[in-house]
Amino acid sequence: MNASKRQILDFAKENQRVNVSFLALSGMKPATARQYLSSLAKDNELVRVAQGEYALPDKQSFRYVPSEEVKKIYASLKSELPFTDFCIYDGSILFPIQHHLSINKAIYVETNRDAVESVFARLKEQHKDVYRQPDSAFMYDYVDLRKQCIIVKTLVTEAPLMTVDGVRVPTLEKMLVDTQKDADFDYVHGAESQYMYQMAFDLYIINTQRLMRYARRRGISQDIQELLNQVCNRNSQRNKNGIKNVIEIK
Repeated sequence: MNASKRQILDFAKENQRVNVSFLALSGMKPATARQYLSSLAKDNELVRVAQGEYALPDKQSFRYVPSEEVKKIYASLKSELPFTDFCIYDGSILFPIQHHLSINKAIYVETNRDAVESVFARLKEQHKDVYRQPDSAFMYDYVDLRKQCIIVKTLVTEAPLMTVDGVRVPTLEKMLVDTQKDADFDYVHGAESQYMYQMAFDLYIINTQRLMRYARRRGISQDIQELLNQVCNRNSQRNKNGIKNVIEIK
């Protein structure tokens, strides 16, 4: 491996992420930086985490595995409404990045806006505790997340999803945004949110471009950027050479 590629890998190790702009500051020509970044990614020495941005492949890819109950509900709804979109998961999806582990036995069913009422009615026929897009006050007064329940919500168009075991489930980027927007996730706001973001970036490969694109669709891009900046500030304090690791996608 030549010295320039080693320099890029060392930079990525020190700053978690690397792109052409960072390398240009060290005197490397942009065209050369792009060539080396592409070559390192092809050789699996780096992974692409956003447009033009790379990181070392020392982190996991987040993958939520749906429970049997989630699979059962998904299969039933798709059978009854085959042309309707669904995203289904349960509260355990947040466990890997939580500090104060909260009991959350809720199953979340997200679907097209025009199908919410129909899906809610179908689920009410089969399950006891089913709630339709509860606000903060309703969650506080009536919903006990320690008991199994179902929360039906609107699936935002172009939300980042993945398929696991035949079920459409959220990506980590989607969950990081939704926990800041949706009333049913009020219990992880405040200091817990900051911890969750730090843990997410410490443990998993996060596509910040995807994260911010979805945050803009949900109208909270500024809030998410502030959380990312907090992660950057903490990471820069960890960094012995004092270089700030900026996470910003325009």
